[in-house]
Amino acid sequence: MRKLLKLIASAAGWVIAAPVAYFVKWTASLDPNSSLFQSGSQLVSLFPGLLGNYVRRSFYRIVLENPPEGLVVEFGTIFAQRGSEIGNNVYIGAFCIVGLSRIGDDVLIGSNVNLVSGKRVHYFDRADKPIRLQGGELRKISIGSNSWLGNKAVVMADVGPGCVIGAGAVVTSTCEPDQIYGGNPARLIRGRIRDD
Repeated sequence: MRKLLKLIASAAGWVIAAPVAYFVKWTASLDPNSSLFQSGSQLVSLFPGLLGNYVRRSFYRIVLENPPEGLVVEFGTIFAQRGSEIGNNVYIGAFCIVGLSRIGDDVLIGSNVNLVSGKRVHYFDRADKPIRLQGGELRKISIGSNSWLGNKAVVMADVGPGCVIGAGAVVTSTCEPDQIYGGNPARLIRGRIRDD
């Protein structure tokens, strides 16, 4: 019975997501700023509950270049850039903002996490010109496989495989594999593997 209910929910999620997702996918060449992609992501982020998870899974399986298996994207989470890559069996909690990123397999991302597209999204070096007019650069950050990002973390640099990023941490420089980081700015706390 449980398998049947999951199959029905999955089919319903696909039926709801497909019109929006295929529109977003087919208009990619007309959407250099990812505005349509963001709109689709915002729309599917609003479906609540288990059905919403299936709607979002279907949407991202259609619009992302390499469709992930086992993806869970919770309520209110928005992808800001079309070029993101997501691995298999990734969990993304509620109310996250996912900028341009490459997320490896088996990553856990808590709620209210921001994956920022690098540290130079906005230039601000000129005082004679408004920041909004100074441009910026988007950089695809990498979250290594088997990492866990705690609630309210802000990540704007690469995180190596097997890392744990503490709740509320602000990652501004590369995190080495299999380490635990926390604080603002995030600092190495210790290795994940203990010999005791």
